[in-house]
Amino acid sequence: MRKIIGITAALVALAVAAAPAGAAGGVKYKGKTSSGHPIRFTLKKKRLYDMNSGIAVQCIPIQGGGAPTGGADTFTYKGWVRLNPKGEKFTFKKRPSLYYNEVTTNHTLTSKLNRRTKVITGTQRIQYSYLVPKYTPGTFSIYSCLGSGKFKAKPVK
Repeated sequence: MRKIIGITAALVALAVAAAPAGAAGGVKYKGKTSSGHPIRFTLKKKRLYDMNSGIAVQCIPIQGGGAPTGGADTFTYKGWVRLNPKGEKFTFKKRPSLYYNEVTTNHTLTSKLNRRTKVITGTQRIQYSYLVPKYTPGTFSIYSCLGSGKFKAKPVK
């Protein structure tokens, strides 16, 4: 009788320990942005972890005297952002694809979970600016960059 109780207690302890381990990994999501770039992240406890995505960005000289540029940039972060339909704002330094130095980038991410289909939809926005030296020493052109788009991601099976 003691063996049966001991074995049952051990099995229950293993089952209780295994359940959080499976939930600890979260649910992996994969999808596309409105600009056609892939997006990947993990959803765990109403938080989006380690997003990896692309976004179309346009840069214009705000004082004139330069040519506008544009292209694809990354919308990537390590860590987490809350699942929030009103938007989460966060800032960090990174090296954008359209400039050679680190700049401070301002990110805004809105996200909403459809409870029935488990699909997450939302918007991404990135903004930063940088200086480009001109031919005359001591003068610069200030470029302001903005990118925004929508995304849709489904759980990976």
